[in-house]
Amino acid sequence: MSKTPPTASSSQPSPSNGRLEVLDYVRGLAIIHIFLYHYYIEWFQGSFLIIPDGVAANIPRLQIFHDGGLLDILKNLFSFLWVYGFTSVNLFLLLSGFVLTYSALKSKSEIRTGGELLSFYVKKLKRLLVPFYITLLLGIAILFLRNLLYPSFSAMPIYSAWDVLKTLFVPFLVYDLTFLQKFNGDLWFITLILQLYIIFPVLYYALKKYGVWRFIAACFMLTVAYRYVATYYLDTAPMGVIFPATNSYRLFSFFLPRLFEFGLGMSLGYWQFKDSKTLETLRGGWQFLTAVAIMLVGFSLNMYRGGWPLSDAIISIGLFATLLNIGAFFARISLLKTLMLKLSESSYEIYLLHHYLLNYLLMPLLIVLGIKNELGFWLGVPVFFIISTLVGMGGQRLSTLFYSLTNTTSKNIPR
Repeated sequence: MSKTPPTASSSQPSPSNGRLEVLDYVRGLAIIHIFLYHYYIEWFQGSFLIIPDGVAANIPRLQIFHDGGLLDILKNLFSFLWVYGFTSVNLFLLLSGFVLTYSALKSKSEIRTGGELLSFYVKKLKRLLVPFYITLLLGIAILFLRNLLYPSFSAMPIYSAWDVLKTLFVPFLVYDLTFLQKFNGDLWFITLILQLYIIFPVLYYALKKYGVWRFIAACFMLTVAYRYVATYYLDTAPMGVIFPATNSYRLFSFFLPRLFEFGLGMSLGYWQFKDSKTLETLRGGWQFLTAVAIMLVGFSLNMYRGGWPLSDAIISIGLFATLLNIGAFFARISLLKTLMLKLSESSYEIYLLHHYLLNYLLMPLLIVLGIKNELGFWLGVPVFFIISTLVGMGGQRLSTLFYSLTNTTSKNIPR
């Protein structure tokens, strides 16, 4: 990684590898947002999750601590930063669209023949599936480690050896979320990003042929139309919402309800390639305040069923610009900059592994120690942060080793 100071020029590619370092700051903050959200949801059993009954009904749900006084206010403010961390998954879709488009334009890649299309799929699927298989095996090992360390929690997995074999030979081709979630509830994301990777060549062609504004408008209209139909006619609900819907969030794991976020990332990548100051224009005092306001509007829309068709699109715009500014500010501190870069580099493996660590190791440990209480909650936050980061970095190193053994020149995983 480049060691240039985080000035306005930090949105430029680093000289050594052409990466846009400011995106690493966003990615690093986003993965913290996600795994601390999961920490909260496991601890409080989703008691704070959004219900579609309006803002007034949801504000009290965010007041997790009820001791009173200034300390209580501070604890709830800290919690408010993390309890809607499910929204940061959308940023990984945005960043994936950005990086794929920016890289394709920068390398002047074209996908015109069957051979070029096959090469694209092999390269991208390899970077997606290799970390998945590595972390799947690590997750299974963590489960049996739990059985060894905490016999009172010992249990066999709900998946069979045959299920493991099926993941090796038929990886997600049927997008069976129920099957994948036998291993890890977070694996719904794999089916979604896989779909977007598969259709990326078509989207890339449309972006170049019809221009950015027509492309992003089409993505927006398709997304809103699908989400409207899913909400009112297919009996489903987006992530992070408690609602008695027959199909839960499964139909929202199809690519259409997330197309806008991916398309927005592609559009930003295109603009950044054409004008290297695009990301720079999103940074600054008034830009930050505007981004926070947009993000809060998106959260508010998510609290009404009628707002679901629009909520994720608006949240994604505001949250991306918010974290872009926060990340650039933090990057002025060398230690925080290094941390964000490390988190970014291993974010995919952290995402795939952190729930195993949380459910199989940390929670049983706190119960065995007799501190599954508020003290244990606050002690567990830094422990979970450190363990998730270190284990994710280990998983990323294994992925890098595999790539090097198979002559893969880049160690960066898909985002």
